[in-house]
Amino acid sequence: MSRTRKDSKQGTVIEIIRLGEDAFDLFVNHEVFRSDAREDALESFLCVRYGFCGDEYDAILEEIKTNGRVLINL
Repeated sequence: MSRTRKDSKQGTVIEIIRLGEDAFDLFVNHEVFRSDAREDALESFLCVRYGFCGDEYDAILEEIKTNGRVLINL
């Protein structure tokens, strides 16, 4: 049985917490993936690894900047 990339990540929880102007903590399934990451690393993490690019990335970044954190259930 083949599985798509999206199917293989089902059940994954991504949490991003804003630490400062350009610093974020990244969690995958409630475990630290990267601490004190810069915005370019955040973009790479979300776009390259999980496919949240363009408008989707911008919407996530806006929510982080507004609320200080975001929780994404895949």
